[in-house]
Amino acid sequence: MANITAPGIGSGLDINGLVDQLLAAEAEAPSIRLSKDEAGLQVKLSGYGSIKGSLSALQSSLSALKNPSSFQGRTITSSDTDVLTVTGNGQTGKANYDIEVTTLAETHKLSTDPTLANAQFTDVTDVLGTGTLTFKFGTNDYNSGTDTYSGFTQNPDQSSKTVTITDGSLAGVRDAINQADIGATASLVFDGEFYRLAIASDTTGEENGIQISVDDNDSDDSNASGLSLLSFNDTSTNISQTVAAVDASFTINGIGITSASNTVTTAIESATINLKQAGSADVSVSLDKGKVSSAINSFVSSYNGFVDLTNQLTEYNAETQEAGTLNGDAITRGITNTVRRLISDPVGEVGEALTILAEIGVTTDSKTGRLNIDSETLNSKLESDFDRFASLFSAHGVTSDAGVTFTGSSENTQVGDYNVNITTAASRGVLVGSSAANLTIATASNDGLALTIDGIQATINLTAGTYTASELASELQSKINDASTFSNSGVSVRVTESGGIFSIESQRYGSVSNVEITGGTGMTDLVGGSATSTSGTDVAGTIGGVEASGNGQLLTGTGNASGLILSITGTTLGTRGSVDFNRGYADRLGSYLDGLLKSDGLLSSTSDSIKSRIERIEEDREALGLRLVSVEKRLRAQFTAMELIVSQLTTTSSFLTQQLESLPTIGVSKK
Repeated sequence: MANITAPGIGSGLDINGLVDQLLAAEAEAPSIRLSKDEAGLQVKLSGYGSIKGSLSALQSSLSALKNPSSFQGRTITSSDTDVLTVTGNGQTGKANYDIEVTTLAETHKLSTDPTLANAQFTDVTDVLGTGTLTFKFGTNDYNSGTDTYSGFTQNPDQSSKTVTITDGSLAGVRDAINQADIGATASLVFDGEFYRLAIASDTTGEENGIQISVDDNDSDDSNASGLSLLSFNDTSTNISQTVAAVDASFTINGIGITSASNTVTTAIESATINLKQAGSADVSVSLDKGKVSSAINSFVSSYNGFVDLTNQLTEYNAETQEAGTLNGDAITRGITNTVRRLISDPVGEVGEALTILAEIGVTTDSKTGRLNIDSETLNSKLESDFDRFASLFSAHGVTSDAGVTFTGSSENTQVGDYNVNITTAASRGVLVGSSAANLTIATASNDGLALTIDGIQATINLTAGTYTASELASELQSKINDASTFSNSGVSVRVTESGGIFSIESQRYGSVSNVEITGGTGMTDLVGGSATSTSGTDVAGTIGGVEASGNGQLLTGTGNASGLILSITGTTLGTRGSVDFNRGYADRLGSYLDGLLKSDGLLSSTSDSIKSRIERIEEDREALGLRLVSVEKRLRAQFTAMELIVSQLTTTSSFLTQQLESLPTIGVSKK
């Protein structure tokens, strides 16, 4: 019997159509279910994405309010910025100042004197002289009217510098001074008749005047010829003073003040005055309330954006019976409730100034959950209680002792009022000589020192010469502080003398603060054979009754006060008041959002879970496709079997029909 190769030939049925319809019926219900599930998950994923974006915007709006420095801004104005300007920081007190500038600070300026026959230079190549110049910086006791040089006091913050002159031309001397980078600048000026070599200190102020000593190769260091034309000291003043080194002179509210610099940092607490010219100006220092007001408005706007979004996503319209994308979603409800609670619970103890947002005019709409701002109340509180805004919004500590300053905290610091007790005050490392110093320093004889200061090693060489004890102390201090190895590491010292005995004190606090002289040709001559070196100490004590960790002047709490950092100044031991630490609204809401929005936070993990479910739906679709292939195969096999049976029956039917037709009919004769 022949095989059937075309479906339906035997039965006459549209087998392909029947199979397609049966497969469609088989796939319809699960396909609809999978598509519905996927659509629901995609909508939910989109909803979580919208919430995450809104919370990120809210998190960003909190950055300024979380930072205590945002509440330390000051607005400083000068009535005449041509006379002076003022800048400040959060510690600048609110006040008004009447400032009158009499004179500006000037740098010391010297120039070769063409009234001297040997100083009448007509070309920059004219020879001045060769030798060595030694520059010292300090206060000159000099009367220009009588050309009388009576004395010099060296500035301890500036060391002596030497310049070797090998090219004796005017241009050569100028270049040698400038290339030496000594703190003074040389230039050439043509006065219409003669060239002059001008030398100016790089730093203003009376204490930064120039003294020049000469080692002239013509063997006469003070005559009016050769390199000695640049001499300016108590032996000779061959170079002329054109501008004296003077301090700025001004008054603040009638109080007379002088400053070596036109940039004054000490006259007004935590403020810098930039003097520009003689004259007067009124200066006003006020709190930068506008910055804080703007930050609060930004926060409220972002918060309301979040509330509007969640209201939309979770709403239910009873009339249309339509629900929002995340209506009834437990995660969304939990986040919303937590955020609302964090801006509702009081900060600090109830009854203290500014413990709830409503006190500054920020209230919650009971129907919508949105925040409203009463600008009049906010501005009034910014005027009357500005110092409390930092505690209302940021993580902030208020100390009761003026010598104890809140510096910072960590996420582990718990809210509380902590007593502070100091058992050891921070100190600096110091080296004290055992005998009076030799005041005569000679090159390669006793001018070298090897020092280790705060763990940093360097060598220095003092300038040869004969000093007073105070002058040598200044020279030693300036040489140490000028050493690049020390200065690049932030190391500096203060050198004092008593009875000719030197004390070298590190300017760093703590156990790492230490001064040692480990060698050098000048060690014994400067500090004796048995100098005493004492290391500094770290502050020690307790915060909240629990032993704290000291590092220099910084005391860091442990236990409940873990991460609370206080700066302790002064030497008073025992009880040092307390610090009241609170976490303001921006800090605690920000901490919650940080955890919520991090890569492994609740929103990310929930979104990842939804994405995984969507991927599984795709896998289910693939499985459905494979199952339908199997079903199709089974259906076609069944239809094929049916076709064979129908074909067989048809053949039998035809055979029987033929056989029946060939049988003789009864009653009919055969012809």
